[in-house]
This record gives sequence, structure tokens and C-alpha cells, in this order.
Amino acid sequence: MSMKQKRKVKKIPVVFILTLLIFVFIVIPFTILKITEDGQYYVEDLNTSEVQASYKHYIFASFKMDTIDSKYACIKDENGKILRLQSGIVNLKTKDITENTEYTTDTGETGYVNGSYGADAQYLGTSFNGKKVHFKISGIQAWADINNVELYLYDDSYTLSTYYVYNGSLIHTISTDLVQGNANSIAIGPAPKFLKEGTAYYSYDGHYFYTSYKNLVDDKKVNKNPYYNYYQYVPHRTTSYLNHAVYNTYVNDESALYNQADVFFNIQAKYTINASMMYALALNESGLGLSQYALEYHNLFGHAAIDENPDNANQYKSIADCVKQHAYNFLQQGYLNPEDSRYYGSWFGDKASGINVNYASDPYWGEKAASFYYQLDEDGIDQKKNPIKIIQLSKDLKVYAPNKKDVIYTHKKGSIVSIHILKDKYGYYKISSEAPVKDNHLNINAKYKNSYAYIKKSDFK
Repeated sequence: MSMKQKRKVKKIPVVFILTLLIFVFIVIPFTILKITEDGQYYVEDLNTSEVQASYKHYIFASFKMDTIDSKYACIKDENGKILRLQSGIVNLKTKDITENTEYTTDTGETGYVNGSYGADAQYLGTSFNGKKVHFKISGIQAWADINNVELYLYDDSYTLSTYYVYNGSLIHTISTDLVQGNANSIAIGPAPKFLKEGTAYYSYDGHYFYTSYKNLVDDKKVNKNPYYNYYQYVPHRTTSYLNHAVYNTYVNDESALYNQADVFFNIQAKYTINASMMYALALNESGLGLSQYALEYHNLFGHAAIDENPDNANQYKSIADCVKQHAYNFLQQGYLNPEDSRYYGSWFGDKASGINVNYASDPYWGEKAASFYYQLDEDGIDQKKNPIKIIQLSKDLKVYAPNKKDVIYTHKKGSIVSIHILKDKYGYYKISSEAPVKDNHLNINAKYKNSYAYIKKSDFK
């Protein structure tokens, strides 16, 4: 009887194991770090200009900055450009007036803004790789390429956009160059009661206000509920009741808009689009009717006069032709049509909702148009006769046809929506439809007259 011999287990040389460990834990990581180097980054104290550390990876510089308890801590690249701050200001005025800055909102929408019309935005942060800047302006939170903006630490010497109250009006002072100190002021509507005269308020959405930039950063707002400026959020599908004579108050006989009130009110009667809103927009876009395009092309609304090539502006045979084309082709077929990609609501709005989203690169275009309407409606006649309700939706809002069964369009959860209330009855609001309704369906080629829709009151909250 034989006994089986045990096989000897070969021992792996210690040198091999050490070599393998060195390769796995040192050589490979070092190689990866080397080939993934993306620049030279410095963690600096802006107060003392002292460099705390330097790295060849932005992510490591960011980790280091997070360990520093100082409002002056920042990350700079090898060219001295600030890539990240604890908190601060985004300067959008870094390009020629003919160039826009493109962005992508937090909800994935793409858009654009021109820093020559609104220079400052609230800085919200920098992406994990240091390539994008997160900011807030005109109601939107969005991301832009860091090479298209500049980051500044807050300083009292900068001219930032602020709001204040004067003679019962809410005034927005809009910075057009925060370093040089250039700014424009406009009265956009009646001041809300919770704002007081003699105080500068900070806001980058026009809904919530703060008594200092620090309070804005810390979100210590003055008002609990959002403010919505009537003249900025009244839908175009309302009727203006203003005296025709008021239209000449802001123009002289050299203006293309002089004695043109009847044109706007005739178009209102035909298409049910607010005459004074169209006139206010014309005042804003045409420089009170004195622009070259208004005088030579009869183009009152800046149609096709894009920032990159303003001379591409449309030409019309008359003022009446221009207003008609604006009402039917641009508004009814486009910006007031829930089935069109340009539609974000029929009010002037801002970059978050309304016509301003796609009509203009000026982040405060909606406020400027609203300012003219506010001046025209000095006695508040239209505001009294056109009741509206504005909220930010907590759920989708279905808009029903007159039969209260067919859904003709839907406003999405989270969006700001303004409705013109025709009647409040039996759990529904009867409202002005954004587009013509025929046979219980939207039909943008139909006549709008007597079009209406319904929403459930329980959905509008």
C-alpha cells in the first residue's frame, strides 16, 4: 500500500510581489495622474494674494479650497483667471455687443444673453472640472462656458443691478458695466408694499428681494411670497382700453409711431392682441420710433435685426403692414402659439418665461417693454379691467377646450404661468386662450374672436 505524496506549493518570489504592488499602487496611479493633468491651478487668498497650494488637476485644487474657511479663497489658472470663488459676481460683459453668451439652464433648456444689456449675474458655483460657471440672471439658473465670463469677489466699488422704490414705482437700475459704473434705470411697475423707499434691493429674478448682496447669497429674503410685476406678466390676449391720445405722449412728429394709435387698435380688434403691449414693444425696439429701421424699413419691432447682423432687419411696405405681420406671423403663429418652439407664455416675461426667453438677447427686454406699458397705463385702467393671476406651478396645468373635456395645451410643472381670468365659477377659471380655439381644438389659422378655455382651479396652485 502506497502513500500519496503531497505536492509542493511553489512560492511566489517576494521580489515579484513587491514589483507588482509598486506597479499597481504607484506606477499606474502616477501614470494616470500624469496623463490626466489638465493645467496649472493655484489656490489663492484674494485678500493677501498668497498662494496656498498649486496643482495640475482642477479637482485637487477644488478639494483644497474646500478645506479653507475664508471668503477670500479662490482657484486661479496659470493665466490668473479666477475659476472658482466661495461666493461672488459673474461679469457677463466680456464680449462685443454683437456677440451673445450661450447657456444651458438647470432644466436643460438652451438660451443666450448679451452682457452689454445686463452685465452682472449672481455667481452660484463652478462645475467639478472647472469648465462651466453656474449663475443666476433674469429668473434663470444656468451654466455657461467659463471662458465667456469673468468671476469677481463682491466689492462695493462694483456697480451691480439693484431695485428701489420711488414715488410708488419699482425702479430697476440695470448695470451695463459693473467695473466702469455704467447703468440704466427704468420704472417697471407699481412697487410692492413690502419694499420701502430709501433702500437698495438686490434680486436676479425680480420676484424675491434682499437688502444686501450677502443676504442674497445667504437667501435671507425680504418677502415670503414672490412678486410678479403686472405689466411684465399680463398676457397679450387681453384688451387695451387706453385713450388713443396717450400714444403720442412719448413721441414727436418725427417718429414713425406718431399718430399711429389707430393702426394698433385696428389690429387689436382683428386679432385680439393687446394694442398697448404691441405699442410698448414698438417704443422699446424702435427707440421711440426714431431708429433707422423704423423710419426707412417701417420695422418697429426689430424683426430679424439679430445682434450679429442688425442690418438683416425685415423691410415692410408700411407701418400698418409691419404691425399686422407682428400680430399674426410673429405672435399668433409663434410666440403666442403653445405648439411652437418659441412659446414660453404670451407675456413679456424674462429669461425664465414669456416672450423674452427667445425674442431678445437682452435679459431685461421684458422689463423694458413692460416699463413703456406701465407709463402708457398711467392711471391703471388696463390693470383694473384685465385681472390676471400668476403662479409658479407645483404640477402640470392642463388647459381645456370650451367643452371642458379636450386638453388643448399643457403648462409644465415648475413653469411660471399667467392667466387672464374671464370668469371664476364652479371650480374652474374661464380664461383667455393663448391661441385661437375652433371646434374644441387649437387652430392658429382661425380667427381668435370669442376664443376661451378652462383650467381647474385645483390645478392652478
